[in-house]
Amino acid sequence: MTFNSFPISGNIYLLAYGIALFLSFTLTFFLIRLTSESKTVANLLHKWNLFEERGIGPFGGVAVILSFLLTLWVFIAAGLVDRGNTNLYLVLTLGTGLMFLLGIIDDIYNCRPRIKLIFQIAIAVILYFSGFQIERIGGFIELRQFSILLTILWIVGITNSLNLIDGMDGLASGIVFFSCLTLIFIYMDREIIEASFLAVILAGSVLGFFFFNLPPARIILGDTGSLPLGLLIALITLLPLNQGYTDEIYYIIPVVTLLIPIMDTTFSFFRRLFKGISPFSKDAEHFHHRLQKLGLSSSKAIWLLFGIGFYFDMTAMVPSFHITLILHFIPIYFIFIILNIIFLVYLLRRSEKKQKFRFSSEHIS
Repeated sequence: MTFNSFPISGNIYLLAYGIALFLSFTLTFFLIRLTSESKTVANLLHKWNLFEERGIGPFGGVAVILSFLLTLWVFIAAGLVDRGNTNLYLVLTLGTGLMFLLGIIDDIYNCRPRIKLIFQIAIAVILYFSGFQIERIGGFIELRQFSILLTILWIVGITNSLNLIDGMDGLASGIVFFSCLTLIFIYMDREIIEASFLAVILAGSVLGFFFFNLPPARIILGDTGSLPLGLLIALITLLPLNQGYTDEIYYIIPVVTLLIPIMDTTFSFFRRLFKGISPFSKDAEHFHHRLQKLGLSSSKAIWLLFGIGFYFDMTAMVPSFHITLILHFIPIYFIFIILNIIFLVYLLRRSEKKQKFRFSSEHIS
């Protein structure tokens, strides 16, 4: 299935952003009040062991996902966007709804990682056959039978990467917000209408929640929010491919804007394998945990990670806004990114070694 493109005026973009932001902010505020003032709700959450040790309520993702989906369907119902988008919105709602349901079940019952993975793959397969596919890379690499494998890997990988970094107040929601901003600039410049419109709505939905999620958070996403959020950002980046935008830049930008969660997930996966433990097990060795162990506060750690992410986003703007550079720039750019990653990992490990040495010296003396 190919999702057709229909024109949307600039005023509609702004209106959609404003409505999504308002809905998200209002719903988040309501959820905070509900969990703190309603004894019935509080008792139920305590029964399910859903409150954090700090007494923070979960299910912030309810506000984010509901505001996103409500904005989509209000604009369709009001005729503010072309009703030819109905099929696209139905597929998005189906996939997001299923992942949202999986998140709720996981928050309540703490599902086994392999069970979650099976359901995520099933959702990704449904979305693949609904039109979200990686069929080729550029104009010369046809994936053929590997198309479904790479698509599932992208959808499931990004979904879980957002879920894994949601271990510090504001981190996952902030990463999604800044990723959306980058995608908006690039997609609007290329007149990729549907993907840019979805990114605008998602940015508004996330920002309304983000105000309450900054350290010290008053509410958290939970798996109810992080799983469908990861899915949505993965689908938004796949949508241009469905509509025929297959230049190399449309593969680079998603990777660069989501580089921090991708790096963190990749390192976590192999770190656990090398230790001989399940790659799906939990540990406290994610980037944000390691920064905290170096003495950084939660606020400083997340803003440092946001700054690194913003730096990579800015580097991606070079090939994005200078299309003639892409053919010769891509190999150089990949080398540049790899060297940057190596340098950042080196700085982190060096700082950790210095701290261990300082701790040992103080302990001996």
